[in-house]
Amino acid sequence: MLKVVKKNIYKLHFILLIFSSCNNEIDNPLEEYVYGTDHEYSYEIVDSIIAEKWTGYHVKMISGNWLNQDLVDEVEWWHYVDIIIPNEVEFDKSLMLIDGGTKDEDFFRLDSTSISYAIKSKSIIANISNIPFQPINFLESEQNAFYEDDLIAFSWNRFLKSGAKKNDVEWLPRLPMTRAVVRAMDLVQDIAQKNKIDVTEFVVSGASKRGWTTWTTAAIDKRVIAIAPMVIDMLNLNESLENHYRSYGEYSIAIQDYVNYNIPDWMVTKEFEILMKYVEPYYFKEKFTMPKLLINAGSDEFFPTDSWRFYFNELPGDKYLQYIPNVNHSLNGGYLNENLFSFYTRIINDQVFPKLIWEIKNDSLISRVVTNQDYKVSIWKANNEDTRDFRLWEEGKLWSQTPIDRNSLNKYKINLISNNSGYTATMLEFIFNPDSEFPLILTTGPYVTPNKYPYDSYIPNKVYVKKND
Repeated sequence: MLKVVKKNIYKLHFILLIFSSCNNEIDNPLEEYVYGTDHEYSYEIVDSIIAEKWTGYHVKMISGNWLNQDLVDEVEWWHYVDIIIPNEVEFDKSLMLIDGGTKDEDFFRLDSTSISYAIKSKSIIANISNIPFQPINFLESEQNAFYEDDLIAFSWNRFLKSGAKKNDVEWLPRLPMTRAVVRAMDLVQDIAQKNKIDVTEFVVSGASKRGWTTWTTAAIDKRVIAIAPMVIDMLNLNESLENHYRSYGEYSIAIQDYVNYNIPDWMVTKEFEILMKYVEPYYFKEKFTMPKLLINAGSDEFFPTDSWRFYFNELPGDKYLQYIPNVNHSLNGGYLNENLFSFYTRIINDQVFPKLIWEIKNDSLISRVVTNQDYKVSIWKANNEDTRDFRLWEEGKLWSQTPIDRNSLNKYKINLISNNSGYTATMLEFIFNPDSEFPLILTTGPYVTPNKYPYDSYIPNKVYVKKND
């Protein structure tokens, strides 16, 4: 039976000074915003949960202010940070999960699966919600409430129309979103310290816009030793959206918020390039030397299934992919972070990862595995007889699996030439230590054949690209 201790165990306030979170040098605009502001940061422990094998904390945290009262109705960003501390903690590393939600949601977000993994891993697991802080009411707009992509697209448009000036950089929500995660790591360290536990390093993960924030947090905070961004298959955004449009002949309804503000028309401008330098991970990819597991949906409505082609090979350091077949951007609710926890377990235990190498040569997908671990291997294929579209909500479940035998050379060659009409996507999936408590699933990037597009490029409309006077 849980003993719940209510309200106000203690309340702590800090004034954040420049460089307080860690001794990072300011060398890019994102970093300058996060570490160069002096907004107040504070937190209050709202509830604690004392269980047989763990203790939980439900904490309300103020991460700082955004914009001012002339622009938004609520300037203070606050979030709930939930923390699980198992009775046995053997590691100074913690998993930080970045979550969405709204300011009206105040429940404890770490479920029984997360609690179980915290106990098994003997490490602290934490979750920050309400990233971005939402809804936001922009006072210059007749619309009452902005959420998610609508919030971000409105802010991008405002920044671009103002000329992408540095003194307008605070308009970009990615900056306070990143700051909030950095503050949450500060908070976890402080709560852990009060429990006589040292936390010095973090593995960070989030999905969609939170996946993007996973990248930006890792770019500026040296406490981040590994990342697992989910369903944010869009680095090198210009090339990615070119692939998107030429595959579908239109922009998917999933990114309609950005189309509503004519963002595609800005993408050829110098203002958009400035925006990308502030927030697009591809522009500072050299910072991502830490291990990375990129978890993507094989039938995502936002990003075509081969979007990895425009950035993955250029990422430095150890990098791994997992494309999940027959799931959309939400991962269909069926993905319960198992592979994320497997990745995290290997990181904190300094275990050796298998190495997966692949290339396309002579119309074949050639893959080689470097490992001493047991594994299973399968071919996954998806065929659309009509067009270059593998989205779940448009075409249904197109991916099918064919298990193949492991060979002694750990080399695999898959013919990409298909007898089917239309377009075919192909990838290999490897499950390492499949019978263990923490199996690890890695895939190659999906390849789409034939290597051509059914539609021409988008032609930006300069009529919509007008800066404010």
